[in-house]
Amino acid sequence: MNYFIGVDAGGTKTTAISYDSNENKLNEAKSGAGNVSVNWSSALNSIELSINNVIENHPKDNLKGIAVGIAGLIPDRKKELAAHFKSLYDVPVIVDTDYQLAFKSTFKSDNGILLVVGTGVVLYGRSNVQSAKIGGWGHLLGDEGSGYDIVIRTIKEAIKVYEEENYQVDIIKDILAEINGSDMDDIKQFIYSNEKSKIAQFAPLVIQKAKDGDDFSTSILLKVVSILYNKLLLLKEKLPSTQSIDLSVMGGILSRESYVLELFLDRLKNDERFNFTDPKEPNAAAVRLISEVTSNEEHPYKLAVGLMSGTSLDGIDTVLCKVSGVNEETEIEVVDFQTYAYRDAVLKKVEKIVSGEHVLLSEVSELNVDLGYEYAGAVNKICLQNDISPRKLEFVASHGQTIFHEAEGSSEKRRSTLQIGEPSIIAYETGAQVVSNFRSKDMAAHGEGAPLVPKSESILYRDGHNNILLNIGGISNLTYLPQNSEEAIFGFDTGPGNMMINEAVRHYYSIDYDNNGEIASRGNLINPLINELMSHWFIEKATPKSTGRDEFGREYTLSLIEKYVDYKQEDVVYTLTYFTAKSIVKHIIDIIDKGSRVDNLIIGGGGTHNATLLKTITELLSDTTVAVKTQEDLGLSSDAKEAIAFVILGNQTLNHEPGNVPSVTGAEKEVVLGSITYPN
Repeated sequence: MNYFIGVDAGGTKTTAISYDSNENKLNEAKSGAGNVSVNWSSALNSIELSINNVIENHPKDNLKGIAVGIAGLIPDRKKELAAHFKSLYDVPVIVDTDYQLAFKSTFKSDNGILLVVGTGVVLYGRSNVQSAKIGGWGHLLGDEGSGYDIVIRTIKEAIKVYEEENYQVDIIKDILAEINGSDMDDIKQFIYSNEKSKIAQFAPLVIQKAKDGDDFSTSILLKVVSILYNKLLLLKEKLPSTQSIDLSVMGGILSRESYVLELFLDRLKNDERFNFTDPKEPNAAAVRLISEVTSNEEHPYKLAVGLMSGTSLDGIDTVLCKVSGVNEETEIEVVDFQTYAYRDAVLKKVEKIVSGEHVLLSEVSELNVDLGYEYAGAVNKICLQNDISPRKLEFVASHGQTIFHEAEGSSEKRRSTLQIGEPSIIAYETGAQVVSNFRSKDMAAHGEGAPLVPKSESILYRDGHNNILLNIGGISNLTYLPQNSEEAIFGFDTGPGNMMINEAVRHYYSIDYDNNGEIASRGNLINPLINELMSHWFIEKATPKSTGRDEFGREYTLSLIEKYVDYKQEDVVYTLTYFTAKSIVKHIIDIIDKGSRVDNLIIGGGGTHNATLLKTITELLSDTTVAVKTQEDLGLSSDAKEAIAFVILGNQTLNHEPGNVPSVTGAEKEVVLGSITYPN
């Protein structure tokens, strides 16, 4: 019988467990501490001993692979350790942090939050491909709420009582009995002469004392529970917004029988933001992870990063993907998604250029270089966070920062577009080839150069229904995907998305965006303003069409704010929010009136975080049969959508396949998009 071995190497002990291919537990072996940051050689010995003891009970030839989760693991040493264990056992080996192994075992959907509290503390979560982590800093820099922290916190508080009241609390007497000591000086001697795992072993004494009714020990645990709860709230804030998320806990301090877990769950019982789920043995992840490695060897994929910095200027959307195939055979899996903020100095330069202010050519040239380094930094960060060398990437697809887009051509003025963010710098700094400058080739084919996302949507979202894919970024654009794949796809920009709303709240309140549409929710419609907005020439313009900051940016927004200065600020914000919704719905109704059926409106982009905007769109469509959904409703990420789209377009380019949809952009024919910059 084939079997797999999973190893959980923690700060106190190391456990190796063998499983069959159905994750049924076969054998188990334990050894000493496996935290490599505390004692490298001792930890390796513990891990090897536990594995060897398990293998003794099985035929070695039937071992299919080993997954090792290690406390205190430095990401840069994963490959070194994997190679070491592979040389010993000659099977596929995966090495990761202990919390990553535990997460992958418990959350098969890759969505959830795991709180691990043992000798140390770490919280790790993923939601809609975006990840976040808190803790894991070690006892010298953090680990508040850990077993070590419980003991140290207990002793510190006991010292206060001892010095202020000349009284020795009961728990100190218990600890002294364990170390054969007699007074507080013996406690001091023990703490300063032992490593953290030895100190943390007294946490169960404190926990049991509290469970037995000791007020002093109970007060320590209540503080610890409060610390862990606040860490949990902070981590959830770092993840994409969801009404609730699955939560699991792990580690000796939060084991199933622990009184700390009882107190923690009591704190959570009325919090609907978290759905508690029982943890699975972290070791069991070995079966899944090794099977995935074997499958990937049989079905090879390429690693790629997509970069998108849109008109909303809210940062660099960065997605790391596995991609295989091409055209309709394209398969894509999101490994990670992050949004990295611009450095303040660079953001100010971008805002100046896109605002329409007069700038020097030297400023444009300088920003092109600055953005190249910003984008390269984003690539390197997401690779580092996922323990991947950027040089292992097949390519980086960079849309660049649009600083000018003129889609209206004439005999006197040709269509033109300019995206900056020097690809040579990205290629040199990352060691990966870069695909960029996607819009220009479509314009060369007499198209408008945008929107380009429809190509990716036609690949990813065909599901047998008549769908509209709506992206609400700085600008809003939609793609109509008919049920019949023989019918033409079409799409276009509908007008502003978040752009005018953001400019208004930046002007009024000095904030970057209307969080969840809260300001707009307090406002009322200004009828003269909405009538003026809906009469804008672009709204009635025939398709195909595209637009940008030149029409709906800062200059236009501020002119309206000045014109309607006598109205309440929240009324202006609401009316601009209503305009975004109304201009979107107007175009959807036009599509329906022309005889096309629309089953679903699937919304993505930053606008999905504006509840007032989504509510208004839904209300304006209430007289239709259109079902309004978000990317999250489909288990996808609204924020990652455009960055994923450019991974797909970059893949098309490198396979010499077209990336535009002429029925959307107005181009004369399909063309291969983009320019390729090599790293050497």
